[in-house]
This record gives sequence, C-alpha cells and structure tokens, in this order.
Amino acid sequence: MIQMDVKEKKMYKFPTLSQRQMDLLTKLLSQQDRQNALPIINALTGNNGAQLRGLDTAISALDKNHRDMFFQYVLPKMAKYALDMLELSPKKELLISEGSIDFTRKEIYQFLSLSFFGLLVTQDEKFPDTYNLGHILQTDAEKSKCYLYYFIMASPDLENEIITVERIAFNADYHINQFFPNSQAKILEDAQLWSNCEKSLQTIEFVDQKIEEQQNSILVDFANKYVGGGVLSYGCVQEEILFTIMPENIIAVLFCKVLDFHQVVIVKNTIRYSDYEGYANSFRFVQRQPKNMNQNILVLDAINYKNNPDKQFQQNEIMREINKAFIGFSLSQSAKEEEFLYPISTGKWGCGVFKGNTQLKTIIQLLAFSASTKSENQKRRMIFSTFKDKQLQFIKKDVDHIIGKYKTVGKLFSQLMKVTPKYGVFEFLLGQK
Repeated sequence: MIQMDVKEKKMYKFPTLSQRQMDLLTKLLSQQDRQNALPIINALTGNNGAQLRGLDTAISALDKNHRDMFFQYVLPKMAKYALDMLELSPKKELLISEGSIDFTRKEIYQFLSLSFFGLLVTQDEKFPDTYNLGHILQTDAEKSKCYLYYFIMASPDLENEIITVERIAFNADYHINQFFPNSQAKILEDAQLWSNCEKSLQTIEFVDQKIEEQQNSILVDFANKYVGGGVLSYGCVQEEILFTIMPENIIAVLFCKVLDFHQVVIVKNTIRYSDYEGYANSFRFVQRQPKNMNQNILVLDAINYKNNPDKQFQQNEIMREINKAFIGFSLSQSAKEEEFLYPISTGKWGCGVFKGNTQLKTIIQLLAFSASTKSENQKRRMIFSTFKDKQLQFIKKDVDHIIGKYKTVGKLFSQLMKVTPKYGVFEFLLGQK
C-alpha cells in the first residue's frame, strides 16, 4: 500500500529491507576491494545470478585514482547514505497532479544510491516500472560509466543545494486569463482563442549545437509521457541521454506519475556531470568536469506518430501539441521573472522515433512560444538546435519569411490548421496568398 498522510495524499513508499539485505549493505560501510565488493552489490541487486558486466566494465575504465576512490570512499558513502535514508524515511509526496517538491542534492544522491543497490520499490500503477539501476549495471557499460562518475564526482560542498521538481497543469486563471486576457474561452482547445490571438510572432535563433550546451537556460526534454522514458533500461535517445548525463533528473522518474495531456514537469537546478559522443547504439561516455550550469529541464511529451505519421496533421492533433508546448513554455504562475526570461533551448521535439514532421513541429513550437510571452516588451529567446542536421541549418530563411508574412499568432495558427500531409508545411504556408 502507498503510505498516506492525514490529507489522503499519496506519499513515497520506502522499501523495508530483509535482514540479509541489511547485512549486505552494512558490509559495504567498510572499505572493500573489487573482488569482494562486486559479489555483495550483485547479491543486493537481486539479479538472480546475472553478472554486473556493465558496472564491471565501467570500473575497469576508471583511472586508478578514481577506481581506488570508488572502493575506499564512495561505495561506503553510498551504503551509509542509503541506510540513512531508509532510517529517516522522510515524508515526500508523490507528484500525482499539480505541485512541486524540493530535494537537496544529498537526498537525490541517497535515492540514487538505493537505486544502485536495487532497493527501490514500485509506487503506483501509473509510474514507470523500472526504477532501479540493475539493468544498466548488468548490460550497459556506457550508461554505467555516467552514473559511476556521478557518484564519484558529486561534491559534498553542494549537498544542501535545492533541486525542485514541479508538475504544472492547465489552469484557466493563469493560462487563459493572463496570456489571452481578452478571450472568453475556458479551454485551450477553443480554436477561436488561438485564431484571435494578436501577439506578434517571435523570432527563433537557430544554432548548430546540442540543446544541452545552452547555459542558464530551460532545456526541452523530448519526453515520454512516463518521465525519463527508457533511461533505466534500453532507451538511449534524447531524453534518456539528457537524464544520463544529468543523473539528478532521475528523481523525477521516481516521483512523477504518467503525464496527462495538459501537464508538464520542470526539474530545476540540475548539474551536468558527463559529456558524450554518439546517439542510441553509438552512445559513449566522455569524461568532463562537472559544472553547475543552472540548467532546468522541461519535460515535454509529444505524441507518438510512428504508426500513422499523417495523423499529426489533423486539427485536434496539432491543437494538442500546441497546447502541450504552450503550457510548458509558460512555466508556472509562481515562476520568478528571472526564470521566465531563461532562454528556451529546443530542437526537433518529437521528430525522432515518434516520427513527428520537423517543419510542423517547428511551427507548433513557434506558435506556442510566441503566445507564452506576457507582453510585447518581454524579451524571451527560443534557441533551436540544428545539431548535425544539415537540412535544418537552411530553414531559418523560410521561418523568417513565415514570421514576416503572418506576423501574428492568430493569422499563422489559422493557416496552419488548413495544412495537409500532401504538401510540405513551409511550402504550404509560404505559398498562400
């Protein structure tokens, strides 16, 4: 059963360890060598005899100083932090609906230590079914290197810093009354709300960089509706990579229920610990000095169109994606002005395995971003990453022409709702008189 407090809110459920698990974890409080430690970790994770090949390979790749540090200091620290967390079992509310929860970096380190030892348990049927690192430690050396490096390099000096996980849901008083003040609409699906919007279309800055290279920004996570997607299993595309090189984001996987259509999640103040090369099967860990770039992750789930790509051109589908992006780009009513002015760093949202049309998704994000400005004088920036996509490096001219032609959100929205898969989106928009 999920623990409940007096307000009948669902609280995070901590595991109850068996005596054998307690004994194994206690053994790791003292310094261990590699030969003794790996069987203990393997027994804790309950892998039924499976070997921790991913972890073993990751440890072998460490230089001697880091390897000695892991067994002599880091592993005992992880065991202690895991035991301390279980003893305290702090009351933490699951993010079922709108709300936010604060964690210290130390608390997240404790949760991830429990995950490393395979000790976390299922929370709710609408949560991801993978929440421990066991699969990665068994099979994925490159992801294992990223998590191992996090455990080694996380600074004790930063343990009291706060990371906030915020779940934002549609709120008419905020999303309509403040951004569409003259509208009588009650829901974002009202086409008149959008077609009557006279806000100016904002410019998009196109850069040939990775999304996560933008400092002091809001990074758009091309998310699965289950936050984190396959990050703790086989997945290794944009969302999973983002969460792997910034492991503190895993706390959102542990605490966030599956997202509804009108909900997004923001994880604030995460540190990037690793760099990488490649993508999917070619992903490789690259060591870098951890740096606090004050990055905020906007978890924005797109619809999966891989079984029917033409469906995304239907009006209700376009409307859903615009509204999802708009709620995300609008942040929350409690966001400070400085947060609101962080650049939005995005790219081909939903255009990978979900088979979104790149031109369509670009215009959808343009509309959502332009509508999310609170005034004509507000200077917000959207930065669109074209990293290694030669086609996207040449679309700036078309997008600028579209902005110059339609000028307002309402006019572009009205024309976009007439688009069909028969023509290219830019071609259709630029060809209309």
